Amino acid sequence: MESLELRIFREVAYTKSISKTAENMGYVQSNITAHIKKLEGELNTTLFIRHSKGVTLTKDGEKLLYQAEKIISLLDKTLQSFQNNPKTLKIGTTQTIAGYLLPKCIIEYQKQFPNVSLSVSTLNQDELDQSLSNGLLDCIITNSTHNITQGRRILEFQDNLMLATPCSCNSINDIFTYPIIINNIKSCPYRKALLDWWNLHQSKSPMIIELDTVEAILNTVAMGGGISLLPKYILADKQNINSFYIEDLQYTSIHMWIAMNKLPSEYFALKDILKKQFKIDNN
Repeated sequence: MESLELRIFREVAYTKSISKTAENMGYVQSNITAHIKKLEGELNTTLFIRHSKGVTLTKDGEKLLYQAEKIISLLDKTLQSFQNNPKTLKIGTTQTIAGYLLPKCIIEYQKQFPNVSLSVSTLNQDELDQSLSNGLLDCIITNSTHNITQGRRILEFQDNLMLATPCSCNSINDIFTYPIIINNIKSCPYRKALLDWWNLHQSKSPMIIELDTVEAILNTVAMGGGISLLPKYILADKQNINSFYIEDLQYTSIHMWIAMNKLPSEYFALKDILKKQFKIDNN
């Protein structure tokens, strides 16, 4: 079993296409097919199910993909340790994720890759899409479900949400007496979810306070200025804030995308760190 075979296998697994893999990697299709057949012969199993629309992984294929990611990541990490030229990983994300989700992930990533510099840019969703498509970013981490045609999604997980209220709010019935505090970015999914929920339960329009940072929203809620909708991990240790679990507002989702010309193994470590932080069991 060779590194090239694993890299070709992984690319086919992500593109779900022999022809697309050949295009991406600069080989002819027969070469890709030969490497896959050789790998299947070595493992004495079938890795892909062929059909008119391309290929899909078998159960054994899914098992090998998980192992291949770890093997290729280790190989790349070893290679990077012998390179003198510093590498920069350019990550794009939202303000909320950058402020509360990424810091621990960045610290852990730098422990594993001390020779890789990290650059994090906070942008709105449209800017994230465009920057990834234009090659200005290597990967993005976003809470939008918008499909990025020029990107490849390699991770998706649930982001649990809670309704944040002042301590003076003692019950669900008190919630509708407060203003709504939301981000001033119209594409913010927390903003949309909270407004939709309010309009579903109330006939009157809410009083709205728009703020452009998470800290400003938290401080205003803590001082009794209104209610807001925020990820559960942000509210875990916050004083002077009550949080309510609302069934209609259980969760949104967080997605990690990489540019189409990037190899997934380069981002396996970061993906794995995110999964561990959120205790995700799926591969």
